[in-house]
Amino acid sequence: MSYPLTHPVHDSGSAAGRCARLHRQFPAAQLVVFGHSHIPLDQAGDGIRIFNPGSPTDRRRQPHGTICLLHIDDGVLVEARIIPVDT
Repeated sequence: MSYPLTHPVHDSGSAAGRCARLHRQFPAAQLVVFGHSHIPLDQAGDGIRIFNPGSPTDRRRQPHGTICLLHIDDGVLVEARIIPVDT
């Protein structure tokens, strides 16, 4: 898999159908990193993987803040983690 970079993505739509919606918006992408909700998410479906790192400072309805770690080596996703942080 290769992961080209694009502009920041804010997805403010419903959680239902999010994978399909982002796949329609970015049909060539295999991974879309998005924000807006501040709610961490790592989900695959509809031919795409979507990832929201959450927020280290604005945890919304989450028990703690979060950051993400994406390890991409030579265009291949090696690791994707959502990491809890103390705020």
